[in-house]
Amino acid sequence: MKRIIVDFEKIGENGVSIGRFNGKIVFSYGIIPGERAKIIITKEKNNFIEGELEEVIISSPYRINPKESHYLSCSPWQTFDYKLQIELKKNLLKEIFFKFSKYEIDINHFYPASQIFEYRTKIEYSFLEEKNKYFFAFYKRGSFNKKIKLKEGCLLIDREVNNIALDILDQINKKKIKNLKSLIIRKTRRTKDCHFALLTTNKNQSFIYKNDKISGFALIFSNPQTSISSFDEVINFYGREYLKETILNLEINYPYNSFFQNNIELFEEALRVMIKDSEFFSKIVDLYSGVGVIGLSLKDKSKKILAIDIDNQAIFYAKLNAKLNKVKNFQAICLASEKIPLEILENTDLLILDPPRPGLHPKLIDLIIKTKPYNIFYLSCNPITQARDFNLLKDNYRLKEIYAFDFYPNTPHLECLIFLRLK
Repeated sequence: MKRIIVDFEKIGENGVSIGRFNGKIVFSYGIIPGERAKIIITKEKNNFIEGELEEVIISSPYRINPKESHYLSCSPWQTFDYKLQIELKKNLLKEIFFKFSKYEIDINHFYPASQIFEYRTKIEYSFLEEKNKYFFAFYKRGSFNKKIKLKEGCLLIDREVNNIALDILDQINKKKIKNLKSLIIRKTRRTKDCHFALLTTNKNQSFIYKNDKISGFALIFSNPQTSISSFDEVINFYGREYLKETILNLEINYPYNSFFQNNIELFEEALRVMIKDSEFFSKIVDLYSGVGVIGLSLKDKSKKILAIDIDNQAIFYAKLNAKLNKVKNFQAICLASEKIPLEILENTDLLILDPPRPGLHPKLIDLIIKTKPYNIFYLSCNPITQARDFNLLKDNYRLKEIYAFDFYPNTPHLECLIFLRLK
Protein backbone atom coordinates (compact mmCIF):
# COMPACT_ATOMS: atom_id res chain seq x y z
CA MET A 1 0.00 0.00 0.00
CA LYS A 2 1.33 3.38 -1.03
CA ARG A 3 1.18 6.23 1.49
CA ILE A 4 1.51 9.95 0.92
CA ILE A 5 1.49 13.05 3.14
CA VAL A 6 -0.93 15.75 2.04
CA ASP A 7 -1.92 19.24 3.20
CA PHE A 8 -5.71 19.53 2.97
CA GLU A 9 -7.23 22.86 1.99
CA LYS A 10 -11.01 22.61 1.77
CA ILE A 11 -14.16 20.50 1.90
CA GLY A 12 -15.81 19.39 -1.34
CA GLU A 13 -19.53 19.61 -2.06
CA ASN A 14 -20.02 15.94 -1.06
CA GLY A 15 -18.21 16.45 2.26
CA VAL A 16 -14.89 14.96 1.23
CA SER A 17 -11.65 16.69 2.23
CA ILE A 18 -9.53 18.01 -0.66
CA GLY A 19 -5.79 18.54 -0.96
CA ARG A 20 -3.06 18.35 -3.62
CA PHE A 21 -0.09 16.06 -4.19
CA ASN A 22 2.35 16.33 -7.12
CA GLY A 23 -0.18 18.27 -9.19
CA LYS A 24 -3.05 15.87 -8.51
CA ILE A 25 -6.21 16.57 -6.53
CA VAL A 26 -6.45 14.32 -3.46
CA PHE A 27 -9.75 13.25 -1.89
CA SER A 28 -10.05 11.72 1.57
CA TYR A 29 -12.73 11.83 4.25
CA GLY A 30 -12.38 12.88 7.88
CA ILE A 31 -9.70 15.58 7.53
CA ILE A 32 -10.28 19.20 8.57
CA PRO A 33 -9.10 21.99 6.22
CA GLY A 34 -5.68 23.14 7.37
CA GLU A 35 -4.58 19.71 8.55
CA ARG A 36 -1.66 17.66 7.25
CA ALA A 37 -2.37 13.95 7.07
CA LYS A 38 -0.86 10.68 5.97
CA ILE A 39 -3.23 8.78 3.73
CA ILE A 40 -3.24 5.34 2.14
CA ILE A 41 -3.90 5.57 -1.60
CA THR A 42 -6.96 3.51 -2.59
CA LYS A 43 -7.29 4.77 -6.18
CA GLU A 44 -5.00 6.79 -8.44
CA LYS A 45 -5.77 8.21 -11.87
CA ASN A 46 -4.03 10.72 -14.13
CA ASN A 47 -5.53 13.74 -12.41
CA PHE A 48 -6.73 12.63 -8.98
CA ILE A 49 -6.02 10.40 -5.99
CA GLU A 50 -8.49 8.88 -3.55
CA GLY A 51 -7.18 7.89 -0.16
CA GLU A 52 -8.02 6.67 3.30
CA LEU A 53 -6.94 8.59 6.38
CA GLU A 54 -4.22 6.79 8.33
CA GLU A 55 -2.73 9.50 10.55
CA VAL A 56 -3.19 13.21 11.23
CA ILE A 57 0.27 14.80 11.37
CA ILE A 58 -0.67 18.44 11.93
CA SER A 59 -3.98 18.64 13.77
CA SER A 60 -6.60 21.41 13.64
CA PRO A 61 -7.70 23.05 16.93
CA TYR A 62 -11.23 22.04 15.85
CA ARG A 63 -10.42 18.32 15.92
CA ILE A 64 -12.04 16.22 18.65
CA ASN A 65 -11.75 12.53 19.48
CA PRO A 66 -14.21 10.18 17.77
CA LYS A 67 -16.60 8.13 19.86
CA GLU A 68 -16.43 5.13 17.52
CA SER A 69 -13.63 3.34 15.71
CA HIS A 70 -15.80 2.92 12.59
CA TYR A 71 -16.76 6.61 12.37
CA LEU A 72 -15.42 7.09 8.83
CA SER A 73 -18.05 4.63 7.58
CA CYS A 74 -21.07 6.13 9.34
CA SER A 75 -20.28 9.75 10.25
CA PRO A 76 -16.95 11.00 8.84
CA TRP A 77 -17.27 14.41 10.49
CA GLN A 78 -17.45 12.88 13.97
CA THR A 79 -13.97 14.28 14.68
CA PHE A 80 -15.02 17.84 13.71
CA ASP A 81 -16.13 20.21 16.47
CA TYR A 82 -19.88 20.72 16.04
CA LYS A 83 -19.64 24.51 15.62
CA LEU A 84 -17.20 23.91 12.77
CA GLN A 85 -19.61 21.42 11.19
CA ILE A 86 -22.31 24.11 11.10
CA GLU A 87 -20.03 26.68 9.47
CA LEU A 88 -18.80 24.15 6.90
CA LYS A 89 -22.36 23.21 5.98
CA LYS A 90 -23.42 26.84 5.59
CA ASN A 91 -20.49 27.47 3.25
CA LEU A 92 -21.09 24.27 1.31
CA LEU A 93 -24.74 25.16 0.79
CA LYS A 94 -23.76 28.57 -0.59
CA GLU A 95 -21.16 27.00 -2.90
CA ILE A 96 -23.59 24.33 -4.11
CA PHE A 97 -26.32 26.83 -5.02
CA PHE A 98 -23.87 29.09 -6.82
CA LYS A 99 -22.29 26.21 -8.75
CA PHE A 100 -25.51 24.44 -9.78
CA SER A 101 -27.93 27.37 -10.14
CA LYS A 102 -25.61 30.38 -10.59
CA TYR A 103 -27.48 31.97 -7.70
CA GLU A 104 -25.94 33.61 -4.66
CA ILE A 105 -27.78 32.82 -1.43
CA ASP A 106 -27.53 33.98 2.16
CA ILE A 107 -28.05 31.43 4.94
CA ASN A 108 -30.01 33.44 7.48
CA HIS A 109 -31.90 30.45 8.86
CA PHE A 110 -29.81 27.47 9.96
CA TYR A 111 -31.28 25.05 12.49
CA PRO A 112 -28.59 23.03 14.32
CA ALA A 113 -29.28 19.68 15.94
CA SER A 114 -29.90 19.59 19.67
CA GLN A 115 -28.72 15.96 19.72
CA ILE A 116 -25.76 14.89 17.57
CA PHE A 117 -25.84 11.17 18.48
CA GLU A 118 -28.73 8.69 18.78
CA TYR A 119 -30.90 10.85 16.50
CA ARG A 120 -31.66 8.48 13.61
CA THR A 121 -35.01 6.75 13.19
CA LYS A 122 -33.54 4.15 10.85
CA ILE A 123 -30.22 2.36 10.51
CA GLU A 124 -29.09 -0.62 8.46
CA TYR A 125 -26.43 -3.05 9.60
CA SER A 126 -24.73 -5.35 7.16
CA PHE A 127 -23.14 -8.65 8.29
CA LEU A 128 -19.58 -9.89 8.41
CA GLU A 129 -18.99 -13.63 8.88
CA GLU A 130 -15.85 -14.88 10.62
CA LYS A 131 -15.27 -18.46 11.75
CA ASN A 132 -18.96 -19.37 11.27
CA LYS A 133 -20.06 -16.44 13.42
CA TYR A 134 -21.86 -13.29 12.31
CA PHE A 135 -20.96 -9.74 13.35
CA PHE A 136 -22.63 -6.45 12.48
CA ALA A 137 -20.72 -4.43 9.92
CA PHE A 138 -20.72 -1.31 7.78
CA TYR A 139 -19.21 -1.10 4.34
CA LYS A 140 -15.89 0.69 4.32
CA ARG A 141 -16.42 4.19 2.93
CA GLY A 142 -15.81 4.17 -0.81
CA SER A 143 -15.94 0.37 -1.07
CA PHE A 144 -18.67 -2.02 -2.22
CA ASN A 145 -17.05 -5.18 -0.87
CA LYS A 146 -14.83 -4.35 2.11
CA LYS A 147 -16.55 -4.26 5.49
CA ILE A 148 -15.70 -2.97 8.97
CA LYS A 149 -16.83 -4.93 12.01
CA LEU A 150 -18.97 -3.02 14.52
CA LYS A 151 -18.20 -3.76 18.15
CA GLU A 152 -21.46 -2.51 19.68
CA GLY A 153 -23.62 -1.29 16.83
CA CYS A 154 -23.60 2.43 16.07
CA LEU A 155 -24.12 5.54 18.22
CA LEU A 156 -26.24 7.26 15.57
CA ILE A 157 -29.24 5.30 16.81
CA ASP A 158 -30.69 4.71 20.28
CA ARG A 159 -28.48 2.69 22.66
CA GLU A 160 -31.35 0.55 23.95
CA VAL A 161 -32.28 -0.40 20.39
CA ASN A 162 -28.63 -1.28 19.74
CA ASN A 163 -28.74 -3.60 22.74
CA ILE A 164 -31.81 -5.37 21.34
CA ALA A 165 -30.06 -5.67 17.97
CA LEU A 166 -27.07 -7.30 19.68
CA ASP A 167 -29.43 -9.76 21.37
CA ILE A 168 -30.92 -10.60 17.97
CA LEU A 169 -27.38 -11.14 16.67
CA ASP A 170 -26.69 -13.50 19.58
CA GLN A 171 -29.84 -15.51 18.75
CA ILE A 172 -28.87 -15.61 15.06
CA ASN A 173 -25.51 -17.14 15.95
CA LYS A 174 -26.99 -19.60 18.45
CA LYS A 175 -29.55 -20.87 15.92
CA LYS A 176 -27.04 -20.90 13.04
CA ILE A 177 -29.11 -18.71 10.72
CA LYS A 178 -27.22 -18.24 7.44
CA ASN A 179 -27.17 -16.28 4.18
CA LEU A 180 -27.86 -12.95 5.87
CA LYS A 181 -27.89 -9.63 4.00
CA SER A 182 -28.80 -6.96 6.55
CA LEU A 183 -30.69 -5.99 9.70
CA ILE A 184 -32.85 -2.88 9.28
CA ILE A 185 -33.84 -1.10 12.49
CA ARG A 186 -36.63 1.47 12.79
CA LYS A 187 -37.07 3.52 15.96
CA THR A 188 -39.63 6.19 16.81
CA ARG A 189 -38.76 9.25 18.87
CA ARG A 190 -42.00 10.22 20.61
CA THR A 191 -43.17 6.69 21.36
CA LYS A 192 -41.24 3.57 22.32
CA ASP A 193 -41.87 1.69 19.08
CA CYS A 194 -39.03 -0.12 17.37
CA HIS A 195 -39.07 -2.65 14.56
CA PHE A 196 -36.42 -5.04 13.24
CA ALA A 197 -36.33 -6.57 9.75
CA LEU A 198 -33.77 -9.33 9.16
CA LEU A 199 -33.06 -9.87 5.46
CA THR A 200 -31.84 -13.22 4.17
CA THR A 201 -31.10 -14.57 0.71
CA ASN A 202 -32.28 -18.06 1.75
CA LYS A 203 -36.06 -18.44 2.08
CA ASN A 204 -35.78 -22.07 3.23
CA GLN A 205 -35.07 -21.23 6.86
CA SER A 206 -37.11 -19.92 9.75
CA PHE A 207 -36.27 -17.46 12.51
CA ILE A 208 -38.44 -15.33 14.76
CA TYR A 209 -37.49 -12.92 17.53
CA LYS A 210 -39.98 -11.97 20.22
CA ASN A 211 -39.45 -9.34 22.86
CA ASP A 212 -41.99 -7.20 24.74
CA LYS A 213 -39.76 -4.15 24.12
CA ILE A 214 -40.27 -4.27 20.34
CA SER A 215 -43.30 -3.50 18.22
CA GLY A 216 -42.44 -5.95 15.47
CA PHE A 217 -39.94 -8.28 13.84
CA ALA A 218 -39.84 -9.67 10.30
CA LEU A 219 -37.66 -12.27 8.59
CA ILE A 220 -37.59 -11.22 4.94
CA PHE A 221 -36.38 -12.97 1.81
CA SER A 222 -34.30 -10.52 -0.22
CA ASN A 223 -33.24 -11.26 -3.79
CA PRO A 224 -29.63 -12.55 -3.79
CA GLN A 225 -29.13 -11.19 -7.32
CA THR A 226 -29.16 -7.61 -6.06
CA SER A 227 -27.02 -5.90 -3.43
CA ILE A 228 -29.84 -3.65 -2.24
CA SER A 229 -31.97 -4.58 0.75
CA SER A 230 -35.17 -5.39 -1.13
CA PHE A 231 -38.24 -6.66 0.74
CA ASP A 232 -39.32 -9.46 -1.62
CA GLU A 233 -41.15 -11.96 0.58
CA VAL A 234 -42.08 -12.22 4.27
CA ILE A 235 -40.92 -15.54 5.76
CA ASN A 236 -41.75 -14.99 9.46
CA PHE A 237 -43.43 -12.13 11.26
CA TYR A 238 -44.07 -11.07 14.86
CA GLY A 239 -45.98 -8.08 16.20
CA ARG A 240 -47.07 -5.05 14.15
CA GLU A 241 -46.07 -4.17 10.60
CA TYR A 242 -46.17 -0.46 11.39
CA LEU A 243 -44.77 2.03 13.92
CA LYS A 244 -46.61 4.79 15.74
CA GLU A 245 -45.12 8.27 15.95
CA THR A 246 -46.35 11.65 17.16
CA ILE A 247 -45.43 14.70 15.06
CA LEU A 248 -46.77 18.18 15.91
CA ASN A 249 -49.66 16.56 17.82
CA LEU A 250 -50.51 14.39 14.81
CA GLU A 251 -50.77 10.65 15.37
CA ILE A 252 -48.79 9.14 12.52
CA ASN A 253 -48.51 5.46 11.57
CA TYR A 254 -45.97 4.27 9.02
CA PRO A 255 -44.93 0.80 7.78
CA TYR A 256 -41.57 -0.69 8.72
CA ASN A 257 -40.49 -0.95 5.06
CA SER A 258 -41.43 2.58 3.93
CA PHE A 259 -39.57 5.90 3.83
CA PHE A 260 -39.76 8.10 6.92
CA GLN A 261 -37.77 11.14 8.03
CA ASN A 262 -34.61 10.44 10.02
CA ASN A 263 -34.52 13.36 12.45
CA ILE A 264 -37.95 13.97 13.97
CA GLU A 265 -37.07 17.01 16.10
CA LEU A 266 -35.70 18.99 13.15
CA PHE A 267 -38.37 17.68 10.79
CA GLU A 268 -40.87 19.28 13.16
CA GLU A 269 -38.93 22.55 12.87
CA ALA A 270 -39.21 22.35 9.08
CA LEU A 271 -42.95 21.75 9.40
CA ARG A 272 -43.31 24.76 11.72
CA VAL A 273 -41.52 26.90 9.14
CA MET A 274 -43.90 25.74 6.40
CA ILE A 275 -46.93 26.44 8.61
CA LYS A 276 -45.58 29.91 9.47
CA ASP A 277 -44.91 30.77 5.81
CA SER A 278 -48.34 29.56 4.63
CA GLU A 279 -51.35 31.71 4.03
CA PHE A 280 -54.82 30.15 3.75
CA PHE A 281 -55.01 28.36 0.41
CA SER A 282 -57.77 26.87 -1.71
CA LYS A 283 -55.60 23.99 -2.94
CA ILE A 284 -52.38 22.33 -1.74
CA VAL A 285 -50.72 19.52 -3.70
CA ASP A 286 -48.16 17.43 -1.78
CA LEU A 287 -45.95 15.40 -4.14
CA TYR A 288 -43.68 12.58 -2.92
CA SER A 289 -45.99 12.69 0.08
CA GLY A 290 -45.06 9.39 1.74
CA VAL A 291 -47.51 8.72 4.56
CA GLY A 292 -48.83 12.28 4.35
CA VAL A 293 -47.11 14.08 7.24
CA ILE A 294 -46.37 17.41 5.51
CA GLY A 295 -49.80 17.72 3.93
CA LEU A 296 -51.55 16.75 7.17
CA SER A 297 -49.52 19.29 9.15
CA LEU A 298 -51.01 22.00 6.89
CA LYS A 299 -54.59 20.80 7.45
CA ASP A 300 -55.66 24.20 8.81
CA LYS A 301 -54.08 26.11 5.90
CA SER A 302 -56.17 24.96 2.96
CA LYS A 303 -59.67 24.03 1.79
CA LYS A 304 -58.25 21.02 -0.06
CA ILE A 305 -55.05 19.00 0.32
CA LEU A 306 -54.06 16.39 -2.28
CA ALA A 307 -51.22 13.97 -1.41
CA ILE A 308 -49.54 11.95 -4.18
CA ASP A 309 -46.93 9.20 -3.94
CA ILE A 310 -45.81 6.28 -6.12
CA ASP A 311 -45.79 3.87 -3.14
CA ASN A 312 -49.23 2.28 -2.78
CA GLN A 313 -48.49 1.23 0.81
CA ALA A 314 -47.51 4.79 1.76
CA ILE A 315 -50.78 6.07 0.27
CA PHE A 316 -52.73 3.49 2.30
CA TYR A 317 -51.12 4.88 5.47
CA ALA A 318 -51.61 8.49 4.34
CA LYS A 319 -55.36 7.81 4.15
CA LEU A 320 -55.24 6.03 7.50
CA ASN A 321 -53.36 8.94 9.10
CA ALA A 322 -55.94 11.41 7.81
CA LYS A 323 -58.66 9.25 9.37
CA LEU A 324 -56.79 8.89 12.68
CA ASN A 325 -56.43 12.67 12.93
CA LYS A 326 -59.97 13.39 11.68
CA VAL A 327 -58.73 15.45 8.75
CA LYS A 328 -61.60 15.80 6.28
CA ASN A 329 -59.99 18.03 3.60
CA PHE A 330 -57.26 15.50 2.70
CA GLN A 331 -57.16 13.16 -0.28
CA ALA A 332 -54.38 10.71 -1.23
CA ILE A 333 -53.64 9.20 -4.66
CA CYS A 334 -51.09 6.58 -5.73
CA LEU A 335 -49.34 7.97 -8.80
CA ALA A 336 -45.81 8.67 -10.03
CA SER A 337 -45.07 12.40 -9.84
CA GLU A 338 -43.86 12.52 -13.45
CA LYS A 339 -47.15 10.98 -14.61
CA ILE A 340 -49.65 13.27 -12.92
CA PRO A 341 -52.14 14.84 -15.35
CA LEU A 342 -52.02 18.56 -15.97
CA GLU A 343 -55.34 19.21 -14.22
CA ILE A 344 -53.96 18.02 -10.87
CA LEU A 345 -51.51 20.93 -10.74
CA GLU A 346 -53.78 23.52 -12.32
CA ASN A 347 -54.92 26.27 -9.94
CA THR A 348 -52.58 25.06 -7.17
CA ASP A 349 -51.84 27.68 -4.51
CA LEU A 350 -49.09 25.66 -2.83
CA LEU A 351 -47.03 22.81 -4.25
CA ILE A 352 -45.01 20.75 -1.76
CA LEU A 353 -42.01 18.82 -3.09
CA ASP A 354 -40.02 16.35 -0.99
CA PRO A 355 -38.33 14.11 -3.58
CA PRO A 356 -35.70 11.40 -3.08
CA ARG A 357 -32.02 12.25 -3.58
CA PRO A 358 -32.12 12.25 -7.42
CA GLY A 359 -34.47 15.23 -7.32
CA LEU A 360 -37.35 16.11 -9.66
CA HIS A 361 -38.14 14.29 -12.89
CA PRO A 362 -37.71 16.54 -15.98
CA LYS A 363 -41.35 15.87 -16.95
CA LEU A 364 -42.50 17.20 -13.58
CA ILE A 365 -40.38 20.34 -13.96
CA ASP A 366 -41.97 20.94 -17.37
CA LEU A 367 -45.43 20.48 -15.83
CA ILE A 368 -44.65 22.93 -13.01
CA ILE A 369 -43.53 25.57 -15.52
CA LYS A 370 -46.69 24.96 -17.58
CA THR A 371 -49.22 25.02 -14.69
CA LYS A 372 -47.44 27.65 -12.56
CA PRO A 373 -48.36 26.81 -8.92
CA TYR A 374 -48.18 30.13 -7.07
CA ASN A 375 -46.05 28.93 -4.11
CA ILE A 376 -43.61 26.02 -3.81
CA PHE A 377 -42.06 24.47 -0.70
CA TYR A 378 -39.17 22.26 -1.87
CA LEU A 379 -37.63 20.15 0.91
CA SER A 380 -34.55 18.11 0.01
CA CYS A 381 -31.85 15.94 1.57
CA ASN A 382 -29.67 16.63 -1.49
CA PRO A 383 -29.00 20.35 -2.07
CA ILE A 384 -27.07 19.54 -5.26
CA THR A 385 -30.11 18.20 -7.12
CA GLN A 386 -32.30 20.80 -5.40
CA ALA A 387 -30.10 23.63 -6.73
CA ARG A 388 -30.05 22.00 -10.18
CA ASP A 389 -33.88 21.87 -10.17
CA PHE A 390 -34.10 25.47 -8.97
CA ASN A 391 -31.88 26.48 -11.88
CA LEU A 392 -34.56 25.12 -14.24
CA LEU A 393 -37.34 26.93 -12.37
CA LYS A 394 -35.70 30.29 -11.62
CA ASP A 395 -36.87 32.02 -14.80
CA ASN A 396 -40.43 31.53 -13.53
CA TYR A 397 -39.88 31.54 -9.75
CA ARG A 398 -38.00 33.71 -7.32
CA LEU A 399 -36.33 32.29 -4.23
CA LYS A 400 -38.26 33.91 -1.41
CA GLU A 401 -36.44 32.20 1.47
CA ILE A 402 -34.07 29.36 2.24
CA TYR A 403 -33.84 27.32 5.44
CA ALA A 404 -31.18 24.76 6.36
CA PHE A 405 -31.62 22.01 8.95
CA ASP A 406 -28.87 19.78 10.31
CA PHE A 407 -30.85 16.54 10.04
CA TYR A 408 -27.60 14.54 9.91
CA PRO A 409 -25.01 15.82 12.42
CA ASN A 410 -21.50 14.35 12.27
CA THR A 411 -22.00 13.73 8.54
CA PRO A 412 -21.64 16.12 5.56
CA HIS A 413 -25.38 15.90 4.82
CA LEU A 414 -28.13 18.38 5.65
CA GLU A 415 -31.76 19.10 4.78
CA CYS A 416 -32.67 22.24 2.87
CA LEU A 417 -36.06 23.90 2.43
CA ILE A 418 -36.52 26.54 -0.26
CA PHE A 419 -39.63 28.69 -0.54
CA LEU A 420 -40.35 29.71 -4.16
CA ARG A 421 -42.96 32.17 -5.40
CA LEU A 422 -44.15 32.69 -8.95
CA LYS A 423 -42.70 35.83 -10.54
